[in-house]
Amino acid sequence: MDNRERALRIFTVASLLEARGANPYRVRAYRRSAFGLLALPKDAAAYLDERGELNLPTLGPRLRRKLGELVRTDNLTFHDELLAELPAAMRLLMTIPGIGPKLATRLMDEGGIDGLESLAAAARQGRLRSVRGVGPIREQRWGEAAELLLTKAA
Repeated sequence: MDNRERALRIFTVASLLEARGANPYRVRAYRRSAFGLLALPKDAAAYLDERGELNLPTLGPRLRRKLGELVRTDNLTFHDELLAELPAAMRLLMTIPGIGPKLATRLMDEGGIDGLESLAAAARQGRLRSVRGVGPIREQRWGEAAELLLTKAA
């Protein structure tokens, strides 16, 4: 896993926290740490200290430990825990590029979408455009992505 992939994982954590209504300063700390990972001149593993924490001056102790875990193991337990709290339908929708927790919630609430099958069907029928923030291009891309994931799963 490279710094870009790690930053994406941290951005996802920030979005999940934001969707849960977490403290905005905590959300901002995760986003800033993701930007910090992107700005590193070399791989983040080079910045691990003897305790396995990511030794960057802008990180607090908790984020140092969590990012250290991500760099060492290519996994973040906190990310997995946040995802496990979500409904299964939301987790499925979030596998589509461009759909995060907020949009997944909106698709479920406003569009009645409850999984990849209903997302693909709604896109074919042009019903996704009724959801705030979804236009024809997003509708087409998400429909194609859902169809692709469904064919891979079959």
